[in-house]
Amino acid sequence: MKVLQFLLLFMFVGAIAKAQPPADSTRGRGPRVDMFKDLNLSKDQQDKVKAIQDKQREEMETLRNSSLSREEQRTKMMDIRKKYNEQIEAILTPEQKEKYKAKQKEMQEQMQRRQGGGGPGGQGGNN
Repeated sequence: MKVLQFLLLFMFVGAIAKAQPPADSTRGRGPRVDMFKDLNLSKDQQDKVKAIQDKQREEMETLRNSSLSREEQRTKMMDIRKKYNEQIEAILTPEQKEKYKAKQKEMQEQMQRRQGGGGPGGQGGNN
């Protein structure tokens, strides 16, 4: 009987785990897809945004694999984000840009709430 209960529990936990999104689903394209979904981008804009995101992702991955310190990587990542964000904003209409900036602000606030106002490891700091 205990074995049967254990197997049922194991199957139940496995089903729940499978239903959960991957742990890294908030990285990369996850949040950005949602950001652009509400902007009603034209096909041309979608293609341009995808190309920009692909370049950014490539540059970020190269940076992550570099021998720079975490702080140097963080600084360079902020520069990369800024550069590609400006490219994305350049292809948006004024209305889309307004919505995009509002969505960015909302996501930044959500991230700060998740981190409890501090950075990784619970340390406070200027994020």
